[in-house]
Amino acid sequence: MKTILLMDIVITFFGIYLGVNAVKMKSSGKISSLVVPEEEIGRCRNVTAYIAEIFPFMIFFAIIATVVGAIGILYDVKLIHPGRLWSFMELGLFLIALAVFVYGMRHTKSKYF
Repeated sequence: MKTILLMDIVITFFGIYLGVNAVKMKSSGKISSLVVPEEEIGRCRNVTAYIAEIFPFMIFFAIIATVVGAIGILYDVKLIHPGRLWSFMELGLFLIALAVFVYGMRHTKSKYF
């Protein structure tokens, strides 16, 4: 198996996993240990506000990761041929989405913990 294909599979499944966790957090009102370590969850000053603020960042990154990973998989198994430029655009889009997600995580955590 190609390493790039494996990475695209991991990115796709991580996007799906992150999206599912975001929806679970929103519906249950409990912070997931995926975004905050177990021992720190109890120190949150306002759980509802934290979840409401972190949710868009999680969904945004989940959607981008899932789409970019899925297109990467299709490209790796040669089902689509978007061209070499797509590879650079895909990487750029993923890195921008990752930077926005990390910024949101840090900003929100510093605000509520």
